[in-house]
Amino acid sequence: RWLRANAAKYQVDPNRIAVSGNSAGGHLAMMVGYSDDPSLEGSGGNAGVSSRVCAVVNFYGPTDLTTDYARGQGIISEFLGGKTFDEAPDLYRLASPLFHLTRDDPPTLIFHGTIDGLVPIAQADRLADKLKELGIRHIYEKYEGWPHAMDVAEPVNRRCLYQMDQFFRGSPLGLP
Repeated sequence: RWLRANAAKYQVDPNRIAVSGNSAGGHLAMMVGYSDDPSLEGSGGNAGVSSRVCAVVNFYGPTDLTTDYARGQGIISEFLGGKTFDEAPDLYRLASPLFHLTRDDPPTLIFHGTIDGLVPIAQADRLADKLKELGIRHIYEKYEGWPHAMDVAEPVNRRCLYQMDQFFRGSPLGLP
C-alpha cells in the first residue's frame, strides 16, 4: 500500500508491482499475493489503497502450515505465537497461503529444489496443483537434486534470474 500510495513520488508504475521472497520470505510474498482477508491487512497506513500485486515469485516458501510435517516444526508454532496446531487450527490455516488462493490471484513463479530438507517439495507441488486447478497462470521450476536455498549457487541463481525475467515479460506487468 505504501509503494502504491507513493508511486508518483518514486516514479513507480502502481500497476507493475510484484512480490518475491525466499523461504519465509516466499511465504510472506504468497500471503501478500493471495490473501484478501481484511484481518491480515493491518493498520500500517495508507488505508483505502489496494495491497494487490500483479505477480508473485516464491522461492521454496511453505504453502500449507497445516500438514503433519509443518505441525511438527517448532519454528512454525513459534511463528504463530507459540500455539500448537491442536490449540489453534484456524490460525494455522489462516497463515497458509494455499488456503487463500482464488481464481483472481496473480500469476506465480515457483522455484523449489527436490531435496529440500527444510520445506518439503510437496509444498510446492500442492501450490502448483492448486494454481492449475484455479486456472492461474504459473510456472513451476523444480530443481532436481537441489536443497533449500539452492539459488545461493551461482548457476542456479543465474537460471532463476533468467526465468524471472521471462516470467515478468509474459505477465500482466507488461515489462519491455
